[in-house]
Amino acid sequence: MSASLVALVVMFSLGLTGMTFGTIRFWRDLRLLREGVRVPGEVIDLLVTEQTSGESYAPVVRFCTVDGAMVTSSAGRWRQTSFKPDSSQVSVVYDPSRPSRVLVVPTGATGTQSVVIPFAVLLVLSAAIAGGGLYVHGAL
Repeated sequence: MSASLVALVVMFSLGLTGMTFGTIRFWRDLRLLREGVRVPGEVIDLLVTEQTSGESYAPVVRFCTVDGAMVTSSAGRWRQTSFKPDSSQVSVVYDPSRPSRVLVVPTGATGTQSVVIPFAVLLVLSAAIAGGGLYVHGAL
């Protein structure tokens, strides 16, 4: 098996995996935005990760469910823009069957951009990786 064929298989598989993951997460998050419960919450902390391209942030929020339970959860979605951990108000969309599964939306926003933008970025990167495999193999 030639090295270019191995590169094609590996890169195309990685690209396809990324596109599949991104599509599943996109539809799951859109469903949460449509069917989840939206309540006010506050950012109480930030999980910060240093990367070569800068810092990424995951807000930790506290909110009260419609049943009256207090929940503290991280959105699990890393962002390039920081929410301030100073009890700033945000909207929290949560899954009533699993309240720790949340999307954090700045107050007044719809939340769509926090679902669509990561999906589009992952899709483009995954397609570039798959296309790179085709290019290395000489199929393009």
